[in-house]
Amino acid sequence: MLRTLQAAACIVIIMWFIRTASHLIVLFLMALVLAYAFAPVPRWLMRRFRLRKTATVLLTMALLGTWTLVTVALLYDSIARMRERLPTYHARFMVFYEQLVGFAATHGINLGNSPAAKLSTSDRFLEFASAALKEAGGFLGDGTLILILAFIFLVEMVEVAGTEQKPLAEKLAYYGAGVQRYIAISAELGLVTALANLVVLVAFRVDSPVLWCVLYFFLHFIPNVGFILALIPPTLLALLMLGWKKALLVAGALVVTQMLTDYGLTPILMKKGVEISFLEMMVSLMFWSFLLGPAGAILAVPLTLTLKKFIERFSSDSEPDVENIALADT
Repeated sequence: MLRTLQAAACIVIIMWFIRTASHLIVLFLMALVLAYAFAPVPRWLMRRFRLRKTATVLLTMALLGTWTLVTVALLYDSIARMRERLPTYHARFMVFYEQLVGFAATHGINLGNSPAAKLSTSDRFLEFASAALKEAGGFLGDGTLILILAFIFLVEMVEVAGTEQKPLAEKLAYYGAGVQRYIAISAELGLVTALANLVVLVAFRVDSPVLWCVLYFFLHFIPNVGFILALIPPTLLALLMLGWKKALLVAGALVVTQMLTDYGLTPILMKKGVEISFLEMMVSLMFWSFLLGPAGAILAVPLTLTLKKFIERFSSDSEPDVENIALADT
């Protein structure tokens, strides 16, 4: 009982430390996951073109930087276009709100306590813009630090074929094997579904389809919940601009593409690559989100896979050698 209580106290202290230092831990873990995601690229370059380790790592970081710049440029362009159409969105919202108030009044529901006249778009936009600029500055600083840490991890992970691995590289490769498979499979599934969503949004002429598809690709790494979060913005935008009938069609088409992926590709790829159940995904999602905040939702499955690998190795190392004990007794 005493040892059990001591172990429980140690676990509580470790959880408190993780929650307190969650910001720094998230930066470290995001850089490590990013390094795992791009580690196959320098290995392929060395194997295919016989390049040196330094050249392959630099080319990989250049590729990562280019990919980041292109993504940011596309997002900035989409946000700029949405900003230009903000008065149109506001006008459509006012019409929709008045219709909702009238519909509620006919059914005996009074929404007069929150009239639409109080929804000032300019004031709300200024508040949102100032908050967004503040968050963007912190995000850029954190993103730069994550890229630097990812570069350091890549240097440690990538080794020339035929050479002996360093102890750190060996441990990173051992604990990160399942994480790399999960990232690769999730990226493939997210890319396929995002392209299908792009076709749907373009066909229905929903504004800023690239923005919503990029958002879906990143939210796809949040198991089971990311799709719901990614479904809300384009559906609401379609509701404002196209009406409730087309909004239902947009939401239904996005749900169909997700179901085709979930029941068609996901079981095949996940069964071959990652051994984790639906219950483990949900529990890990809640647990790591509680400890690390919103970023814990993205890191939940990789951390759970690594923790399972550590527990398996620890339990196998702690088991007594039955054969040696029998020989010693004889």
